Amino acid sequence: MSIVKVDKINKKFGKKQILHDVSFEINEGEILGFIGPNGAGKTTTIKLMLGLQSIDSGSVTINGYDLKKDFEKAIKGVGGIIESPDMYMYLSGRQNLKLIANMYKGITKKDIEDLIKLVGLEKRIDDKVSKYSLGMRQRLGIAAALISKPNVLILDEPTNGLDPQGILEIRELIKKLAKENKMAIMISSHNLSELENFITDACIIQNGKIVSNSSIKKLKSLDVSKYRFKLNKTRGIKTLFGNNNIEVIDDETFEIEVEKKDINSILKKLISNDFEIYSLYKVSMSLEEAFIKETGGNVIE
Repeated sequence: MSIVKVDKINKKFGKKQILHDVSFEINEGEILGFIGPNGAGKTTTIKLMLGLQSIDSGSVTINGYDLKKDFEKAIKGVGGIIESPDMYMYLSGRQNLKLIANMYKGITKKDIEDLIKLVGLEKRIDDKVSKYSLGMRQRLGIAAALISKPNVLILDEPTNGLDPQGILEIRELIKKLAKENKMAIMISSHNLSELENFITDACIIQNGKIVSNSSIKKLKSLDVSKYRFKLNKTRGIKTLFGNNNIEVIDDETFEIEVEKKDINSILKKLISNDFEIYSLYKVSMSLEEAFIKETGGNVIE
């Protein structure tokens, strides 16, 4: 079920066209990775989705409400953080949440306690935010974004600047929100190796245009002809095949780029030259490799 629909939105600053017919959807329970190089249009797209900037043309529909025509109804279902969450550092985490809760109707003490538990801050919620680690501040920011009880969560670089433990904590929290709370989640990031661990779908933007929009499984299964062999040895492999498409990984493993139809002849050649074959499998692309393939080599900085 589609919760968010972005349909051919355009944005121009002065004479420069920033976004060109950007379109994508986010369904219930999905975690969409919105990825692209710096300056590709990620943050601009998010600002348009949150109503922080005006849309020149096109539309954003959230929970069936058009953002332009029914702004309050559309944005009511959205929680978001752009870059680092702003908090009062001299107040405790609980005091910050209470202040934010006062801006909404019907938020109870139990609602706040449930959020504190959800983001795992029970033991530190009454400490001043100035004493929080970056990971704890990010979790508090997510709790703040969830106070209005949205079913859409938009996060811009949520793991930026976090240590490995902080990244793990945020990753598990986001997965939990999507799975247990059935939220539609959008994450803008350039950290592809991290996104690969938990997003369900990937939308790639380059120069303000969407160049790919598919499930992470489908994106990573793009036509690639690389196979990994594990043998009793790899000495002499490059000499045997005499091409530049071989990469020797270690004393027992090598990878080769070939057509699927040529695998049988490779196996025969290995066996006839006294190589023992322990395993063979097709190598899946990493998210970064898939990104580079889709964008023609434009790397993320």
